[in-house]
Amino acid sequence: MPDNKAMNLTFGDLIIVEIALVHYIKELDLSMQSGQYISELLGKVEYSLSQLRQAATEQGPTGLQPPVAPPAPPK
Repeated sequence: MPDNKAMNLTFGDLIIVEIALVHYIKELDLSMQSGQYISELLGKVEYSLSQLRQAATEQGPTGLQPPVAPPAPPK
């Protein structure tokens, strides 16, 4: 039985998927079932992008932090 592992797409990956879907949907009849499915998929991509953006802003600054000052020597 194959492993059902989730595909973790990055923010940049989702942007590329979104651009591709928007480009593809221009030529599609949205009254067709396939057009409706693509529209729903685009909504899922938008939702994922907003969730990633929100998580990144709540996480706070990343990168190198200033070193913690050493404790004062005992007197």
